[in-house]
Amino acid sequence: MEDNKNIQERINDFLKENKINITGGVITSERQLSSVLNNLAMSDLEKGKTDKALYFTEKSIEFNEKNYNAYFTKGLILRQLSKPSEAIEAFNIYFEKTNDSLTSIYMGLSYAELGDIDNALDYLRKGEKNLEKEEKENHESLICAAYECIGNIYLNKESIVEFTERDKYSINYKSAVKYYKMSLKINRKNYDLINRLAACYYHLEDYNKTLYCYEQAAKIAPDNNMYLEAIKEMKEAGAKSEPAGF
Repeated sequence: MEDNKNIQERINDFLKENKINITGGVITSERQLSSVLNNLAMSDLEKGKTDKALYFTEKSIEFNEKNYNAYFTKGLILRQLSKPSEAIEAFNIYFEKTNDSLTSIYMGLSYAELGDIDNALDYLRKGEKNLEKEEKENHESLICAAYECIGNIYLNKESIVEFTERDKYSINYKSAVKYYKMSLKINRKNYDLINRLAACYYHLEDYNKTLYCYEQAAKIAPDNNMYLEAIKEMKEAGAKSEPAGF
């Protein structure tokens, strides 16, 4: 075990080598240095300096492997670097210690990127279910993405099953509708998502709500002729616009 002098020398050498100036006190332990490095990693991540952020968070863990907050930060960075498998490994270390709902959502999104549908649904639904109201308000964009991702999973399930009975799997579309609307209540201007919602209603043969969705999408993206053509075709077929609940 290193004595205090050697530890202090190691800390000072690292700070000097990386040109890190400390104000308001002196770092006297590797645990303190680990915390500072994790904060630096988060700051660099927010500035888009992902490589530098990854360096600092890895050093943070090197100085204190029990700094579990650093594993969460590392997971965020690895997601930014499009490395979902490695992100899941980092998130999981933090999640096992905290059972944190936000981390569960991040893990679910990462599993979705890997095409692991079962784990994606499990972690996403578990995370959004257990979030406190205040957390949902503070992380609206993340929650919005989670709802959309869950909806996408249900919508795409129809491509991997055989329709041996009429509407046997309509529950997938109904579930997609539920989560798409939850996402749109947070961000109503996502016209691509509204288009997917229209597809769900069309499959469920609810053509009035399908028309409404196309109308809303057209208002947001008026230059998209696809929506205008869809509106024209549905009106000619007798559909009458009916609010879809978002």
